[in-house]
Amino acid sequence: MRFFKNFTLALTFTITGLAIALTTSPTNSAIATLNRPHTKPISSPNLLPNSSEFIATGAKQVIELPDTGAQNDSWSCGPNSAARVLRYYGHEVDYVSVRALTDKKLFLPQKMRNPFNNQWIEIRTGTPPATLQQVMQRWEGDRVKRSPQTSFNRLINLVRSGKPAIALVRVGGFTVPYVGTIPYLHWIAVTGVDPQRQQIYYTDTNSQSYSMSYKDFQTQWNLGLDRDVSMAIANVLKSNGVEARTIVWVDRS
Repeated sequence: MRFFKNFTLALTFTITGLAIALTTSPTNSAIATLNRPHTKPISSPNLLPNSSEFIATGAKQVIELPDTGAQNDSWSCGPNSAARVLRYYGHEVDYVSVRALTDKKLFLPQKMRNPFNNQWIEIRTGTPPATLQQVMQRWEGDRVKRSPQTSFNRLINLVRSGKPAIALVRVGGFTVPYVGTIPYLHWIAVTGVDPQRQQIYYTDTNSQSYSMSYKDFQTQWNLGLDRDVSMAIANVLKSNGVEARTIVWVDRS
């Protein structure tokens, strides 16, 4: 996890003789309020066509997570989601207490100066998966599991068995010319599925519940690190455990 500890990262690219040096340095915020429109709340999900691509069967099931407080900063989406899941399993915690015990040294709190307009840009890559697992283990020990490259079927089976899963999704990014996109990542708590309507249900860090189509969820969950993210940035993220289809959950009833 060295990349998340008091670092300066310099990426130098030579494009037709032009050397672009991107230097990042720590600030007080890491990611991740969700700055995008939400889909409809779970009370009125969209009806989507069935597809043989999607493998779950059965009726809609939605887990109700306790409200432990809405996210009120720019980085703690992971601890926020973790607090809800821990309270679901009976622990007397809230968002503030879980956030206070989360190791902030392992975040990626940085800004990057755009070499084309000299403006500072906040980079949003979220709580590292191992950090999220470690803070939850304070209460649940080895029952807290972390799984990268998780199959969609496994996620659905976990949620349908009553085990909410905290999923790392991509909610946007910032594109630097000649460099690529720095992805904006966000943790959400997956709480239900509706195979008939092909819907995933989740609780976001604003304490509201929403629905998303299977297809849209899988697109965000896959992160797209091999699509528009430079190899250098993708390798740094992967070396710190940021992988497609990552979930963290508690393996008990």
